[in-house]
Order: sequence, then C-alpha cells, then structure tokens
Amino acid sequence: MNELRQLARVRDEDLAGQASGAGARALLSAITATGTATGTADTVHEPGPPPPRRRRMRRLLAGALVTAAVVTAVAAGPGLLGDRAGTATSYANAAMEIELRGDYWVAEVRDPFADHHEYAEAFRAVGLDIDLQLLPVSPGQVGEIVRMGFAGGKGHSKGVGGDREPAGCTFGQGDCRLKVTVGRDFTGKGVLYLGRPARSGERYQGSGTATRQGEMLAGFRVDERPVGEVVAEARRRGLKVVFQAIVPNENGDGYGIRPGAPSEPVADDWIVWEAESEQPGVVRLLVTEKRLPRNPVYGGPKPAELTSG
Repeated sequence: MNELRQLARVRDEDLAGQASGAGARALLSAITATGTATGTADTVHEPGPPPPRRRRMRRLLAGALVTAAVVTAVAAGPGLLGDRAGTATSYANAAMEIELRGDYWVAEVRDPFADHHEYAEAFRAVGLDIDLQLLPVSPGQVGEIVRMGFAGGKGHSKGVGGDREPAGCTFGQGDCRLKVTVGRDFTGKGVLYLGRPARSGERYQGSGTATRQGEMLAGFRVDERPVGEVVAEARRRGLKVVFQAIVPNENGDGYGIRPGAPSEPVADDWIVWEAESEQPGVVRLLVTEKRLPRNPVYGGPKPAELTSG
C-alpha cells in the first residue's frame, strides 16, 4: 500500500474539495465508479487467483493521472471550456473588460488613460493578439477608430469598429464608455487606434474638421470666407485661432504646406478653405492669400455633411 502511495502523484486525500465545476465533479465521479466496478469484477465474479499486481497498479496510476488532469483543468478556470480552445470568453482588468456577444468580441474601456499594455492583456486573455492604443482626438472623433493595421490571419476588418456605449452618449457625462468591437473569427495580429478625449493643452493626434457636429465650429461654414469673418466667429465662441498657409497644386486638386509661418501676417482678406481642430479651444485655419477658382482641400466644393451642425 505504501508502494502505491509513492507511485501515485495524486492521492485521494489531495483531491478533497478540488473538483469545483459540474463537469469536473461528473468526470471524477465516473472515474471513481469505474475503479470500484473493476475491483468488484476482479474479486467477486471471476473465481481463481487475483489478477497480477502490475495490472492493478497500472489501472490505479491511469486513474490518478486522469483525475489529476481534471483537477488541473478546474484549477485553471472555466475559460478552458470556452469556444476558443484554451481561452476564456470574458475577461476584465482595471483598464478594460471584454466578452463574447454573439458574433463579436465587445471591449468596453474602463480607463481611457491606461497604459496600452493593459488593453493588450485583456485581448490576450480571450485569445486575441490586438494592441489597442488610445489617442487624443477632437470631440467629434471620440469613440472612432482613427486608424488601424493588421498582419497575418483572417477576418481583419470584419466587425472591427469603435463607438461609445451607450450609443450617442456624451463622454464624461453619466456612464459613457468607449467601446471596441472585433469579429469573433478574427485571427492574426492587429493594432487599433481609438479616439479618446484630449486633456487640457493636449494636441489632437486625429484632427477632424472643426465644422462637423460636436466640433468647436459646428454648423458654421468657413470655406471660401475671408479670414476676418471666420476669426470673429471663432472668438465669439471663445476659441483661439492659428493659421496654416497652403500652396494649391497647379490643377487646383490638392495642396501642399508652406513650412513655418507665412512671410507676412495673415490679413483679414485672406481666404479660408478649411478649419481643423488643433487642440481643445484652438482651431487651425487653412488659408491662401488669394481667392482660388475652387477649394484646393477638396478639389471642388466642400461636402455638405462636413458643415452640418
């Protein structure tokens, strides 16, 4: 008996209280029942000498090893029994929580200013190799995926997106969170850049059109207006204005940037072609000294949806 105890790595008394899951308890019960039935068959129903000791030892060792595997699986957590082999279907840490909802992984950001390694930890826990980084953006871009990149695998863009939860909520008011969705079948490696609110004085890394809904000049049409008119409206809204002189391409479609400040101060009669959100409280006006036949930023009229408030 002592010899068996030395050979078996898992003992009955070591297993007490370890099978906590329903599946583990059922399997452990089946293993125990099988061992009892085998012992009864060896000692009652078949007359003659008992089976060789080596055969009984093998049975006991096999049962102990299977039982040890069950206990290990239970100790590792219910994620081992999830839809993805070896991973959980939900996870949460201080920075983010993620769970599988139907055909999508849904990740809600708890702390938009956390280190991106904490977001990667949450994705990794459910079997996704995704690096999520949050960038300061203008108000209209908060909750949007401002750019993304992928390598290997499949299902790259399927189901990938950003939003606010609940949809349409205002970040900073009530329980409004940033949300990322990823298709259930996503494989490979991805990096996602999600827009977050900027801190005071923090420059936007995703500059949006300042006339869009939710932006600082929402509802005010700036294109093809004199600088003096646009500056007056910006100041009325308590905004600071900076200028960027642009050089239109020869065909009028597209433009280049004149490095640094213009050689002379921007006058009120210069023409504004676009306003961009620079940082909280600051808009940048793209201007030329002369009026042009068409808007060089868009190669024609500015789309109406970029001016709606």
